[in-house]
Amino acid sequence: YDANDRQMQSGEVVVMDVAASVTGFHQNENFYYLTGWNQANAMMLLVPKAAKGPGANLAAELGREILFIPPHDYRQEKWMGPKLGAEDADAPAVTGFASVKSTSLFPEELREALKEFPRIYTELTPQPESGEDCFQKQMLEKLHRLAPLADFADVRPHLTRLRAVKSPAEIALIRKAVDASVEAHLAAMKAVKPGAWEYQVAALMKYEFERRGCEWPAYPPIVGSGFFSTVLHYDANDRQMQSGEVVVMDVAGAYSGYTADITRTLPVNGHFTPRQREIYEIVLGAQNAVLAAAKPDVLIGRGKGTLQEIAYDYINTHGKDLHGNPLGQYFIHGIGHPVGLNVHDPMDYNTPLEPGMVITDEPGIYIPEEKIGVRIEDDILITSEGNELLSRRLPRTAEEIEKLMAGK
Repeated sequence: YDANDRQMQSGEVVVMDVAASVTGFHQNENFYYLTGWNQANAMMLLVPKAAKGPGANLAAELGREILFIPPHDYRQEKWMGPKLGAEDADAPAVTGFASVKSTSLFPEELREALKEFPRIYTELTPQPESGEDCFQKQMLEKLHRLAPLADFADVRPHLTRLRAVKSPAEIALIRKAVDASVEAHLAAMKAVKPGAWEYQVAALMKYEFERRGCEWPAYPPIVGSGFFSTVLHYDANDRQMQSGEVVVMDVAGAYSGYTADITRTLPVNGHFTPRQREIYEIVLGAQNAVLAAAKPDVLIGRGKGTLQEIAYDYINTHGKDLHGNPLGQYFIHGIGHPVGLNVHDPMDYNTPLEPGMVITDEPGIYIPEEKIGVRIEDDILITSEGNELLSRRLPRTAEEIEKLMAGK
């Protein structure tokens, strides 16, 4: 690369920048939650029911929901394939919206709605100047231009509450993602061996869940061996695994947009060393303690009686490091989080668990000086009676893992 840029050194200043590569469209999760629509450049306008009174027309009284999608761009469709256009007669049937209009009509419909309701709820970017989400920033600027006098409020806290408890249909999709991801982990348990490369295992797992209907990985696959088993979000996956090490595989797929989140830790040669097994058993014990406690009205986050405290206390009272210190200091992340359309679904962690919530149970111990990292992560559904372990088909004990790796 140095030789390449030297060819450009002709006495002039050269400034280069990079544009993002378009590798595929991924819908905004809040928009998808409300619409189920997965094409780009769409908008939705929800107008609530208005109280009867002077100026209240029938449409506003009943409430309106309008999906705005672009009209056909046949030149672009030659490159990208056919899309549904706003002018298509079957647009309402395909989208599930009784009213489907061209995006060009959005300003007109917004102004009409503002006659009844002066407040607009939308996604407000926390730091618009950061450029964190360019499209969201541009949309907000457009809304301000269209409605300079409107009162803007953030819709996300309301959607967070709605998304926290999953419907039966959502739970069914999460089960699909979990089941496909379990199969990927089962395949990996048979493929991990000394000399194999981390990226080979990651590729196999991606193949296994995608051939079962998952559209994409729920998050970048993590396959970290040796020292990198202690790195939480290691994603280089470019190391050759060695005998005597453990490998942490945090890999799962997304099915119809809904994610799983599953992690297993394996001995590369098929047998845990005594020290690796000791750490593994402590992590498994912490996970089981959380499984026994996870039920409605319990909190995930930090504090007395929370799942976090239960996991930490178990780890901190079982086993020591090489210096004789408790292991709690090596549990460096939260015990769990909600899963759904996001692998880390939004949630108010001060809210107690409720039936219909789906969360992870993922204690871990990471000791860099010993090059031992162990995480065991499963997805659980909170029920009125307690919880259901959705990924229960996947072995969790050291004995079960060693047996499966041996082909028994």
